Amino acid sequence: MKIIKKTIYAWADKIGHQKPAELAKQIVKILGLNERWINYTHIEIRNFLHEPAFREVPVEERAFFLPHCLRNAEKCKGKYEEEGLKCGKCGACQVKEIIEYAEKLGYEKIFVVPGGSMVVKLVKKYKPKATIGIACFNELMMAMDKMNEYGIPNIGSLLLKDGCRNTVANVEDIKEKLALGLRK
Repeated sequence: MKIIKKTIYAWADKIGHQKPAELAKQIVKILGLNERWINYTHIEIRNFLHEPAFREVPVEERAFFLPHCLRNAEKCKGKYEEEGLKCGKCGACQVKEIIEYAEKLGYEKIFVVPGGSMVVKLVKKYKPKATIGIACFNELMMAMDKMNEYGIPNIGSLLLKDGCRNTVANVEDIKEKLALGLRK
């Protein structure tokens, strides 16, 4: 993963005239990686493009969206409310650890949502100046496109295992992205 990020940074001056999807394919080919890395590379290119603006937004003006599919469907103690799943902090999945880390950094607008339509609803309601989201590739692309329409800098982290139920996130990647622009 680090070699993909390093290559993206090296190609930054070429991004202006190429679409991220095409650039992702080229980077993966140059690195000799399996095609399954194209989606990850595509998201990282988009993250790279938004990162400078994202870093400038104070944490209290950011919104953080987690997918409800991260919960352990069989053991979850969370309850669904108007703004998504309210984590029961039972520890049966990664949601508790991720939320507690975000709260420690000062994030106030943290939502565990069932899909993109709720993200749009919450963005319209709370009007964050930046967003960060965790999702599968298709959901993340739709959310990032919508945030671009609204002019909101956005950062995303792809799920390591998707499938709409009992998914798995890259916790270290998320922690790194949550801390962008924050003093340590």
